[in-house]
Amino acid sequence: MKKMVLLALLGLSACETASNRFDVRVGDGEVIGAEFRLCGRQVPLSRSGDRFTGVQPARCEGHGEIQVSFADRQAATCHIGYVTPGLDQVFDFIVRDGRCEAVV
Repeated sequence: MKKMVLLALLGLSACETASNRFDVRVGDGEVIGAEFRLCGRQVPLSRSGDRFTGVQPARCEGHGEIQVSFADRQAATCHIGYVTPGLDQVFDFIVRDGRCEAVV
């Protein structure tokens, strides 16, 4: 019985530490900011030069998006594929000509 409880606790702690990494490189335009929307939360991404990055654990299963805002035009939307709690996932995007594309 003790082994089962220990294994269950280890499994739960693994789910807590797994994170999703989001990386958006903007190739053009005057960018104001970027935020991701996932599991009912909106979180701004950190900026470093022409990149926006963030790391968040998935607290739900489902889809999300990243909104990249520009000073001189409409926002670009990056569609986040399916996220699963407990998995380390990486989502890389590039925004060019006002459109967001996944980098594979």
